[in-house]
Amino acid sequence: MGSLDMKPAEAQEVGIKDQAQLWNIIYGFADSLVLRCTVEIGIADIIKNNNGSITLAQLASKLPIANVNSDYLYRILRYLVHLNILTCNGGGVDKVYSLKPAGTLLLKDAERSMVPMILGMTQKDFMVPWHFMKDGLAAGNTTAFEEGMGMNIWTYLEGNPDQSQLFNEGMAGETRLLTKTLIEDCRDTFEGLDSLVDIGGGNGTTIKAIYEAFPHIKCTLYDLPHVIANSHDHPNIKKVPGDMFKSVPSAQAILLKLILHDWTDEECVSILKKCKEAIPKETGKLIIVDVALEEKSQHELTKTRLILDIDMLVNTGGRERTADDWESLLKRAGFRSHKIRPIRAIQSVIEAFP
Repeated sequence: MGSLDMKPAEAQEVGIKDQAQLWNIIYGFADSLVLRCTVEIGIADIIKNNNGSITLAQLASKLPIANVNSDYLYRILRYLVHLNILTCNGGGVDKVYSLKPAGTLLLKDAERSMVPMILGMTQKDFMVPWHFMKDGLAAGNTTAFEEGMGMNIWTYLEGNPDQSQLFNEGMAGETRLLTKTLIEDCRDTFEGLDSLVDIGGGNGTTIKAIYEAFPHIKCTLYDLPHVIANSHDHPNIKKVPGDMFKSVPSAQAILLKLILHDWTDEECVSILKKCKEAIPKETGKLIIVDVALEEKSQHELTKTRLILDIDMLVNTGGRERTADDWESLLKRAGFRSHKIRPIRAIQSVIEAFP
């Protein structure tokens, strides 16, 4: 049957798979909150510290909870196996659980730990804005976060130091993996540079890794004063507090990693113009690390990228952008050329030249 002969959706037969699809979507929050529970009680660390595998009875005896309900715990473990967080071998009371690769990201002290991100994104305040999505449909500049919390996300983080620290730790965890890939896949992007400013660089994880890989580069960390105050010190990295909407320190290259997706197009153009002013016309460049969305792609990462776009829609008013979107923004900001390079990550590298 050709596409022109397809029945309208309401005339097509609805089957159990269609119902199951919606049940899975309706209870999508179960995935994230089971993950949160897993992190809060330290299942991954207990398994690791038990020589990498554990039975139900052993785990129950090691949890920081008195009188553990074994059936309750078993059902959580069964779900984690279904999520490909754990493996299960054996049967009955002899079932043995181990961590799958994704499960190692739940280790609190792992270099690439996602624990802070999980705890930050699933805490109650950050769940509230999602209930205000429909309010964002009305024309205006208000985000769902503002509707739900009465302030924008940046004001909220500035006024809630514990949440701000968790947010920055979460970003740092994501950054460690992304930065490693960035350095390995794009050495030629950095090798010829004499100076680099990391705009909105958080606690300094990225700029520290870049300096260690390219010690000839004069590196600067630039972020808001309250972020700089809690950032890591390094004898060879200069820390500068400031506001990227007002000024950007001068350097041969500017790095904007996971920054522009937080902002509207107009705000991005403003940031990009400030960056263009801060780099030399002949030898300067802007390095953007952000998603380059392919809307029709069936790539396994496309859903992740689209989820991140909805996250930006709800929380910051920003967006994940397509190649055409990036071309439009950079032209509006006055950049003469750019190139987009896919890397082994959710994000791509976009190099722009003044």
